[in-house]
Amino acid sequence: MKKFLAVVTTIFLIGMQMTPIKAAESTEDKKYNYVDAFSKSILFYEANWCGADAGNNRLKWRGPCHEEDGKDVGLDLTGGFHDAGDHVKFGLPQAYAASTLGWAYYEFKDSFVKKGQDKYMLNILKHFTDYFLKCYPNKTTFYYQCGDGTTDHSYWGPPELQTPDITSRPTLYAATPEKPASDVCGSTAAALAIMYLNYKDIDADYANKCLTAAKNLYDFGKTYKGLSQSGGFYGSTGYWDDLSWGAVWLYSATNDNSYMNDIDSFLTARGIGGDNTYANHWTQCWDDVFGGVFVRLAEVTNNAKYKSIAEENLNYWIKDAPTTKGGLKYIASWGTLRYTAAECMLALVYYKYSNNKDYLDFAKSQIDYILGSNPRNSSYEVGFGNNYPKYPHHRAASGRMEGAPGYEKKTDPEKHLLYGALVGGPDGTSDDYSDDVNQYVNSEVAIDYNAGFVGALAGMSNYYGGEDLPEAIPGIEANTPQYYVEANVMKESNEECTIQAFMHNDSLLPPHYEKGLSFRYYVDLSEVYKNGYTAADVAVRANYAAGGGSLSGLIPYDEAKHIYYVEASWPNQLYGKAEMQFAITAYNAKCLDASNDFSRQNLKGDSNVTSENIPVYRNGVKIFGNEPGESEVKAGDVNGDGVVNGRDLMELRRYLAGNNNNINLKAADLNGDGIVNGRDLMLLTKLISSSK
Repeated sequence: MKKFLAVVTTIFLIGMQMTPIKAAESTEDKKYNYVDAFSKSILFYEANWCGADAGNNRLKWRGPCHEEDGKDVGLDLTGGFHDAGDHVKFGLPQAYAASTLGWAYYEFKDSFVKKGQDKYMLNILKHFTDYFLKCYPNKTTFYYQCGDGTTDHSYWGPPELQTPDITSRPTLYAATPEKPASDVCGSTAAALAIMYLNYKDIDADYANKCLTAAKNLYDFGKTYKGLSQSGGFYGSTGYWDDLSWGAVWLYSATNDNSYMNDIDSFLTARGIGGDNTYANHWTQCWDDVFGGVFVRLAEVTNNAKYKSIAEENLNYWIKDAPTTKGGLKYIASWGTLRYTAAECMLALVYYKYSNNKDYLDFAKSQIDYILGSNPRNSSYEVGFGNNYPKYPHHRAASGRMEGAPGYEKKTDPEKHLLYGALVGGPDGTSDDYSDDVNQYVNSEVAIDYNAGFVGALAGMSNYYGGEDLPEAIPGIEANTPQYYVEANVMKESNEECTIQAFMHNDSLLPPHYEKGLSFRYYVDLSEVYKNGYTAADVAVRANYAAGGGSLSGLIPYDEAKHIYYVEASWPNQLYGKAEMQFAITAYNAKCLDASNDFSRQNLKGDSNVTSENIPVYRNGVKIFGNEPGESEVKAGDVNGDGVVNGRDLMELRRYLAGNNNNINLKAADLNGDGIVNGRDLMLLTKLISSSK
């Protein structure tokens, strides 16, 4: 938590003309593709996107979520961003992230445009401000938190599956005259004012709408003073910084000197008025935006006092801030890299106007540490470099659902790669890092962590990006089946064969519940008939069924060959995995031999095996695996004629148009996601084109 250290000192102020220097690119001592790191850092926000339009971007493993936010207060409060690895929309970090990202775009717009990131960043910024506008239905009411942290943190699973019947999402806090929240109102006003500046040449009507809301929200926060609430998760320690942050950006947007007068009064109330100065040994963060306030004031006023305060802060970080053995500036243990990255952004913005290379060198040294120049030779940005965290504390990326109905573990391998996320970082003594989803002090990620990081990387791309471009980023990391069964043999004799099986719904694009899933386990009873018995002498018993599953008796498949199956079914919604333990018994016949059973093949007694001989069905239609007697299916051979050509493409198009169901669904499911759709059509087109 921040601690303010206001020290009254006498400082000889040295004037400096705050004129922006030209962004001169350099490749001196360049170690990394900063542009690639930059582009990935922006992508992180698409993973934390909330609302009905989640997934309408580059990450197809995200989908619509939390579509009833605000319903309890009669409003549509959908949108915004999940805070961190959880799904709450907290007030202060959301306002901080939006304003800091907007500032990054404002200062380094050329980097965003030149490196092809402007459309992504503007889309993210507008999603923030669209949400803020929804949350401000009248001049004296601003809703600033959706979801309860305590309740939300009891759920580990994808946001798409966090329905109201699983976790309630109350509209927990609103700023009103009776319960003011000057901090949230001030920082949100800053975000809206910055959006006006960034958007006025794109959509003037929308920009003006943001500016009007910024003015009103700022006035509301200034008139009714008080601190926001968060349920104990983001305890605010002051609001003078936030109100100053809102005022400096409203001044930037309007040139109205009344906002500068307000800032003078806020600083006086904070003890920084008149000849008093301020030793700021913290940095830009959700609970303290004075770092940004003074850098911005130095830019727009050329006031020696403001420049002195900004430089004292930067020089403290360069010369006196605690430093790890590996060279990282380290001022807090929880999410330490967010602070370092934010200070790098301040340094790069200030360098832009001062041309003092000490600030550029400082930022480069710290960003290089974050990207891999550290004792572990590890990047702390997920997906960047060759050695990066694989277990960030993030429910959507994990894709695992603990408890009903998923019954998975958060410590299982994560289903998705959380590109661009800045993890909390190493410890402060030995630069060690534990890649453990449960060590959230180090492995947590959040929208406030990445805000300053995006700004710092925008600056690094400006000064060191050269002609570098971002690397390609796949939309999904694995081409694995989404619906399948893994099983093992628990007991086997001439009287009984007991199977432990797990029905999986590992849907990815995006995660979703399924109803009507089932699997069939095929047995060959030839040995029973050979010994004078029949299927009537064989019984089936369910020992354990999770998730509302049920088990059928023996069902004939090919009676002439004595092939039967039992079907395990889950009529209700299922995600993750559901266990079914069942036994096939012949206690009177005592002649069972499971070795010839179709579904017994390749199963082991000591570990689970994913088996294509235990096929999966959705509402009776096979979507995975093989039945006895089926020849191997050739991917892309939709019409089953043994070749993959234009006829298959035609049949698949007809199927997707609803004009033909007579295709091989397994052959048509080229990407193995258990669904035949346009993505498979695209892959089939590429497959046929490449074979010509």
